[in-house]
Amino acid sequence: MKLLRTALVAFAAGFIFQQVGMFLPWLLGPMLALLLLRQFTEMEFYWPRILRTIGLILLGVMIGASFTRESVLLMWVDLPYMLFMTVSVIIAALLFGLLFSKMANESLQTSLLGSMPGGLSQMVLISEEVKNANVTVVSVMQTFRIFLVVTIVPLLTTFLVGREATSAAAQANDFSFSPMAFLAAIILGILIYLSMKKFSFPAKELLAPVLVMAIVQSFTGSTLIEMPPLLTILAQLLVGAHLGLQMEKLRENMSVRLALAIVVNNVLLIAFTVFIAYILAALLPEYLFLDFFLSAAPGGMAEMGITALAAGADVALITSFHLFRLFFILLLAAPAVAYVLKKLDAKTGN
Repeated sequence: MKLLRTALVAFAAGFIFQQVGMFLPWLLGPMLALLLLRQFTEMEFYWPRILRTIGLILLGVMIGASFTRESVLLMWVDLPYMLFMTVSVIIAALLFGLLFSKMANESLQTSLLGSMPGGLSQMVLISEEVKNANVTVVSVMQTFRIFLVVTIVPLLTTFLVGREATSAAAQANDFSFSPMAFLAAIILGILIYLSMKKFSFPAKELLAPVLVMAIVQSFTGSTLIEMPPLLTILAQLLVGAHLGLQMEKLRENMSVRLALAIVVNNVLLIAFTVFIAYILAALLPEYLFLDFFLSAAPGGMAEMGITALAAGADVALITSFHLFRLFFILLLAAPAVAYVLKKLDAKTGN
C-alpha cells in the first residue's frame, strides 16, 4: 500500500510538472511532492532501494552512452582544468564553511565537513570519527544542499544556452544495440561494481555503468546502446522519488538560524561555481558556459547528469569533471580535512 501510494504521488507530481512546463519534471516533481508530504503530513511512504538502484543504473547507462573515443581522449587534455576547478571549489567550500560556523554558531569541525561537497554518506562517516563534529548537523547540511542544488541549478540552466540537439535528444528516437560488446560490458560492469562494493565506494550503481560504457565505447568506437525516451523518464522518476524521501528528517532537525546559514552557504558556493565557469569558458571558447557551470556545480553526478542531458550540455565533459572531483575528494581532500580536524580535536583536549 505504501509503495503504491508513493508511486502514484511520484507519477502524478511528474505529470503535473510536465504539463506546466517545469524543467526536469520527472525528477523535480516526485522529489518536491514527496519531500513536502513527508514533512507536513502523517502519510507514510515507501520506496525500496532496488528501485533507486534501477534508476541509477539506467542513468549510468544513459550518461555512459555520451562517451566516445574522442571524448575519453579529450579528458587527458582537460585534466589541468579539472584540477583547477576541483581545487577552487573545495577551497571555496571550506572558506564558506568558516562563515557558516559563525552564522550557525556550530563547531569548525561540523561546519567544514558539512560544507565539503563530497557526498552525504562519505561526510557523515567522516564526521562520526571527528569528536567535535555534530553528525546530525553535517547530515542536515549535506541533505539540504542536495535539495537546494537539485532545485536551483536546473532552474538556472533554463536561462543558459545549450546545444540545439544533445546526443541524448538527437538520438532519443533511435535504438541501437551491439550484443557482443554489450555482453562484454555487462561482465566488466559486474567486476567493477564488486570491486567498488569491496572498498565501499559511493554511488557504485551509477559509476559502474558510466565507467564501463566509457571504457568499452572508447575501445570499440561505437555506441553500445541508446535508451528510448521512456527509460529516461523512468530513471528520473525513480531517482526523484528516492531523493524526496531521503530528506525525511529535515524539519525536526532544522532551526531558522541553521536553515538561513545553509541557504547562504550554498547560494555563495553556487555563485562561486558561476564565477569559475565564467573563467574557464573565457579560456576555452570552444565549450559552452553551461558545460562548465554544470561541471562545477556542487551537486551529485546523478543529478547533474540528468540536468546535462535535458539542458543540451556536454554530458561526457560534465561527467568527467564530476568523476575527477569525486575521486579527488574521496582520495585526497576528505582524508586531509579529516586528519586536520582530528589534530584540532587533540589540541583542544576533547
